[in-house]
Amino acid sequence: MKPTRIVMATEAEPTVLIVVDNRITSGRLKSVMENKGFKTHVCEDGDKAVDEYVKLRPDIIFIGLDLPTLDGHIAALEIRESDRKARIVFVSSRTRRNKAEDAAYSAGAVANLTTPISKSDIEKNWELIQGNIPEAPGLADLDKIYPDLDKLEKKEPINSP
Repeated sequence: MKPTRIVMATEAEPTVLIVVDNRITSGRLKSVMENKGFKTHVCEDGDKAVDEYVKLRPDIIFIGLDLPTLDGHIAALEIRESDRKARIVFVSSRTRRNKAEDAAYSAGAVANLTTPISKSDIEKNWELIQGNIPEAPGLADLDKIYPDLDKLEKKEPINSP
């Protein structure tokens, strides 16, 4: 009879949430992070990513800018609003790098990676990814930029007869 290994809660695998609307990039991130010992979850939708983050509370979230239903910048701000310690890494193409850098600053991201992503890119930026989490100055403007978000969330459900 083989001995059963008991995993205590303190030994839980670190987790990563990957929210990138490109299957090749998300697959590459998934592979690299699993090789680093992380449990990975993949989501391709900005709105669902916020819900997934709240449910999973991953150690790191990799997020793109162009996502269905909710822009990656806004999703990152909503995540930071729910958790000031969220460790966010923006992922963008070279052509969107400037916009991603602005979004990363606004949302207080720890790093910004450019596609195509390789294992060496993650390794080269690992100290940044694991480093201090900066403030998210864009949180102060979230309600001003998107005032209708609160109205949409506060709508009461329609009662059916």
